[in-house]
Amino acid sequence: MTTDIDGSPVTRVQIEVPKPHSLKQEEFVRATELRQVIKAGRRFGKTVGAAIKALEAFLGVCPACGGEGCLRCEMTGKVTPKRVLYAAPTSEQVGKFWYEITLALNSPVESGYLKKDETEKFIEVPGTEQRIKAKTAWNANTLRGDYADLLLLEEFQLMNEDTWDEVGQPMLLDNNGTAVFVYTPPSLKSEGVSKARDPRHASKMYQKALTDTTGRWRTFHFTSFDNPTLSAEALKEIGEGDMSLDAYRREILAEDDEIETSWLVYGKFDEALCKIKRFAIPETWPIRSGHDFGSANPAALFVAEVKLPIPDGAPRHLRYGDYVAFSEYSPGAGFSTAQHVDEFKRITRGLDVQMSTGGNVTTEDEIRQGYQSQGWMITAPTITRVNAQIDRVLGIMEQKKLYIFEDMFRILAQIANCMWVLDAEKQPTNKIRDESKYHLLACLRYLGTILRMDTAISEKRKSKHSMTL
Repeated sequence: MTTDIDGSPVTRVQIEVPKPHSLKQEEFVRATELRQVIKAGRRFGKTVGAAIKALEAFLGVCPACGGEGCLRCEMTGKVTPKRVLYAAPTSEQVGKFWYEITLALNSPVESGYLKKDETEKFIEVPGTEQRIKAKTAWNANTLRGDYADLLLLEEFQLMNEDTWDEVGQPMLLDNNGTAVFVYTPPSLKSEGVSKARDPRHASKMYQKALTDTTGRWRTFHFTSFDNPTLSAEALKEIGEGDMSLDAYRREILAEDDEIETSWLVYGKFDEALCKIKRFAIPETWPIRSGHDFGSANPAALFVAEVKLPIPDGAPRHLRYGDYVAFSEYSPGAGFSTAQHVDEFKRITRGLDVQMSTGGNVTTEDEIRQGYQSQGWMITAPTITRVNAQIDRVLGIMEQKKLYIFEDMFRILAQIANCMWVLDAEKQPTNKIRDESKYHLLACLRYLGTILRMDTAISEKRKSKHSMTL
């Protein structure tokens, strides 16, 4: 599409805005609802689509018709130019968007009609509020300090929810602006870089928007196959060999799970209360650790037992005898037992480690002996059945006795993703889906065998469980 800017009575600048690569991408670009949620596979063209939408808004092109003329714009093809803010959680993503913007607006920038600030990544019409800006943002604080008529949040699943709740939403109030949320369904691969409290917050927003009846929200679902510029054969080969089925389903087909709490193994975890900010663990608090063995994916989880007095920086609702998970260890392959032990000792330096447990009771004694020979004693779990270990952890979670530091993204993501296998009627069974990949949760299960529960609650759970046998 071509649009013109009258820079002066004698200057006319022509701008080439990219065209959508397909009817699918055009459907998203032409949307006019105030809240738009786009769930799309990798390489669908999310960033280019966002750039087209941003450019047209900045230039005052009618979003409904793309400048062709329609009832919305009274057949002029024009609307009031908008102030646009684009944000993504990584500089790499921002760079892709900024490249598309600067490429399209190079001519008016060179002619002096538009001013470009490469450091702050914005282009504006001098002396006006008309501006298009790209910035790196992953939470409320990093998005603050601006306002917009059109706000685009890409890779929204990796942002903290407060990005929208505390800053994004209020910045649109004055002008009743438009918000566009773009995401790819999250997987365990993203757990280390995500700043989200709830890894599925974008998916939940999408599901809620699906049920909207006000006309304010609109949803879109695109797969990587919807980009005609990509090789369908290559995408098919990726699914057949280069990716796991789960990764292919999420990242190529953009499918995520419509989850009910009852499907989650650890749905009893109260994230709003029990995910807390980090504070220094006192030297007087006893430490326990759980360990999952394996040369490819070893893991360990370290928990402190709360003693009085409650230290500065800790939440006031912590109680004597509660537990705080303060360190997760998941280094990947290529480390010896001695190296693991060195790291365990570094993590717990100055602290009182009272007990460590982990591994299969009958088949991993030699591994436990190997750790003991390096100076780290690990006992076999006293409870052997996986579901009985889980039941112990759920009892502790029900009592709100287990707290986890908010920067422990891996264990929090695993808690949010671990599901029971569902039967044909979508009812949970007693088998965990993809159990073998949840190594930190295995550590948590083992810890559950040595952490104390409230006696009354424990007996209640035993009674309740015995009735189901």
